[in-house]
Amino acid sequence: MEANNSRTDQGNAKYTAEQPYINPRKHSNKINNHPVAGGRLDLRARKPPRKLPRPQQQQQQPSKQNSTTQTKTNHNATQNDHHLTISLRQLCTDRQLIEESTGMRKRRRVLNDLEQMLVQWSHSLYPPHYTLPADTTTPTPPALLSFGSYRLGVHTPDADVDCLVLAPPHVTRDNFFSSWVDILKADGRVSELHPVASAYTPVIKFQMDGVKIDLIFARVGNSQWLRDHSLKKSGRRASDDVGGDDDRGSVNDVVGDSTATINKGYDGEELQEIMDMELDDTVLVGLDETSVRSVNGVRVAQFLISTAGTSAERLQNFRLTLRAVKEWARVHGLYSNVLGFLGGVNWAILVCWVFKRNLNAPASKLLHLFFRTFANWKWPSPVRLSNQQRPPDGVNHLSTWNPRENFRDAKHLMPIITPCYPSMNSSYNVGEPQLRRIRDEFWYASKLMDKVYSGKEKWNALFESNGFFDQHQNYLQVKIKGSNEGLFLPWFGFCESRLRILIAGLESPATGVQAYPYAKFFHTREDGDYVASFFIALRFSNDARQVKFEPLVSEYLHTVNSWNDRVSGMDLTMNLVQQNRLPSFVFSASMPNVEANKNDVYNTNDATLNQRDADIMTNKANLGCRARSDVQSSSTDFASPLKKAKLT
Repeated sequence: MEANNSRTDQGNAKYTAEQPYINPRKHSNKINNHPVAGGRLDLRARKPPRKLPRPQQQQQQPSKQNSTTQTKTNHNATQNDHHLTISLRQLCTDRQLIEESTGMRKRRRVLNDLEQMLVQWSHSLYPPHYTLPADTTTPTPPALLSFGSYRLGVHTPDADVDCLVLAPPHVTRDNFFSSWVDILKADGRVSELHPVASAYTPVIKFQMDGVKIDLIFARVGNSQWLRDHSLKKSGRRASDDVGGDDDRGSVNDVVGDSTATINKGYDGEELQEIMDMELDDTVLVGLDETSVRSVNGVRVAQFLISTAGTSAERLQNFRLTLRAVKEWARVHGLYSNVLGFLGGVNWAILVCWVFKRNLNAPASKLLHLFFRTFANWKWPSPVRLSNQQRPPDGVNHLSTWNPRENFRDAKHLMPIITPCYPSMNSSYNVGEPQLRRIRDEFWYASKLMDKVYSGKEKWNALFESNGFFDQHQNYLQVKIKGSNEGLFLPWFGFCESRLRILIAGLESPATGVQAYPYAKFFHTREDGDYVASFFIALRFSNDARQVKFEPLVSEYLHTVNSWNDRVSGMDLTMNLVQQNRLPSFVFSASMPNVEANKNDVYNTNDATLNQRDADIMTNKANLGCRARSDVQSSSTDFASPLKKAKLT
């Protein structure tokens, strides 16, 4: 099978040529008259394959036991719990999941500089003869607030910083994407600037002095909160000046010091900073829907932190558990919202659900309970942290997640509901292939945690490669190529954001195909080109006789070929690869794997793949598929510069 993604000109070309297929029941060395190297697949695993028995199919009705009001339990920590928690913390340190103090100071300095730039920019937008209100002597400044992993104190040293600019009424979103972008372009410290004004939640991505930042925007209708916030910061800055604590800087209200919390506990200063950042419901008054989505990133992070109360030990256990879960998800190819798996906010809500019901449990016990809970969860029963459905006083009524009234919501497979109004399903991207892999990995991790607690396994076993490339016998390799870095980055971002279409297309009950995507990209160089490889394992039902792939991949190819910004030097190829012919880098622990970009529901540069494409991937039937040793591999190439996809 061979296919060529060719577009001879910028005009509309049509699909020509025969449809490639594979015959799962035949052992021929030729497929569709194209020679195929090798014969019958030799599944000699390069490392011992891990068998994953299929978990029982879950009921598709919500279960009362999974409500937000489930009884809380108290755990008396044992000596084994404490020992395992200490060793888990050491493992996180060894895996460099905790940023050193020098890195934290650099982030604070960059955020402090960024905030000062925002203040000057905001002041410059006032009309020439603007008169200040009678109750103030200085213009109302904007606020820079963090959210996501940085705000939660669980970011890794190479993670980006998610920040919200909360601007006074005279600043508009158009200003943000015009004059503010111009200021960033003119700053020599800023690189890789990528504004995405058309995104579902508009964002500006850039690096400043090497610190990656995702910046979103909201304009408040009332400036009082901004003035109060500025006064609190001014008072704390004056206190810091007296104490001479230069390391902490003036933007500690942007985030609590995760390193200090993990190593020394929840100090009073960090608690005060977290309290100063709290956004009450009045901030939502007068905001449009886009601004509400932007603000809710901060509000959700605030809610998650608040579950620990004022207890340093509880917050420490929550953070350590979340660090471990996120690392486990990354290692096992489950961490990516944009690819239809779970992103940072999804994992944080799941951990918080367990944490709220076991507030006094140490991190090791929380991790054990986490995997036990979700290995047995009856999806699509939703995970909820609160039941807020009505808008706060003065806030416009906005749509909330409601499967009884919204048929789209009723199709969601793995609802993880945000705790702040308006409640939304943060995991609407999850499709049947992704949910199947997540269920499998939850089940296996739960069994592994039992062994860790019994002393039969060490923590390392949880974070080892899961043997994905040994479990299956047929894989589709997608290569995204750019002739130089400048062409590669935007092309990669676009192709990645549309890969959910490909995954959904390959999940085909009619043809007897099940897809098993792996949420990691392997970055290499080939003949000078920048290349990112993505893999989807394929399994076939016992009844599958002949599988034609052209209809399964055509929608994705049409989508990427239709991108108006595509130019010569941007290519994409697909290859069907048997397990014994996989590239060696997928088995190499030293390979610099680059995980999929984190795009939470609050921060995605995918402007069009929202509800519609989530619906495409829902309610696929379980085929009872299995690996097939008699499936032949072949090369399928889709792409050549500026040519429409066609199969030959």
